[in-house]
Amino acid sequence: MIDYLYTLIKELCTKRDVLWQLVRQQLILRYRRTTLGYLWTLINPLLMMSVTAVVFATLFKVELKDYAVFLFAGMIPWNCFNATIGQSAVSFINNEGLIKKIYLPKIFFPLSVALAVLIDSMLSFFVLFAIILCIGGQLSWSLLFIPFAYVLLFFFSFGVALVASVATVFFRDLQYVIVIAMQAWFFLTPIMYKKNALTGSIAWLVQFNPVSTFIELFRNPLCFALLPSPSVIASAAALAIISLAFGLLVLARQEEKIVFRL
Repeated sequence: MIDYLYTLIKELCTKRDVLWQLVRQQLILRYRRTTLGYLWTLINPLLMMSVTAVVFATLFKVELKDYAVFLFAGMIPWNCFNATIGQSAVSFINNEGLIKKIYLPKIFFPLSVALAVLIDSMLSFFVLFAIILCIGGQLSWSLLFIPFAYVLLFFFSFGVALVASVATVFFRDLQYVIVIAMQAWFFLTPIMYKKNALTGSIAWLVQFNPVSTFIELFRNPLCFALLPSPSVIASAAALAIISLAFGLLVLARQEEKIVFRL
């Protein structure tokens, strides 16, 4: 495994221009031939969050401004996580022709998708953050933690994405199962409600939901102008390391079989 990591890092360094070209291709092709182009990266999440905020603020009978800040702070990391898993899961299948024609490190394909999603999310964050400030969010030094929160979220998401992308090559139906699974995962994640809001037999699913930890990394600075607690940061770091290590292990063991299963 150590030799694999050494080779992987070496290839990432020597072929970084190829990786950037794949990322650039992801960003360009996504909104090619649309009138608004890259603005859809900002419009889509803004409209979805705004509608959701109005509906659920009414249902929960809470102040719209306060709830909108609460919701937006939870949706930012979730959208990044969800898009990384959903789009990376089919990265090998979508690049089947390229994989069979030339040699590239297999990790380049899910990694390029994950990096493109990260760039999308960070650009959207600046717009959403401006809106959060306008509707009642607080400006504080704790916001400087957000880049670190993105790093931890990226490593965790990418680890899960690696497993999903490899598994989808062997089980093609999984790409459709993942869409349904992510929808269920969304409702079991404290995005629209507080972590302790659910009770009963499914409450433990929320408590042990790993994504909840990453939601707190963003929500504390954005909603409460506070740094996440050391225990939350430590939990997020541990989850990110475990996820990435497991994803790399799965890829290392199955990498040579991928081209034969495409």
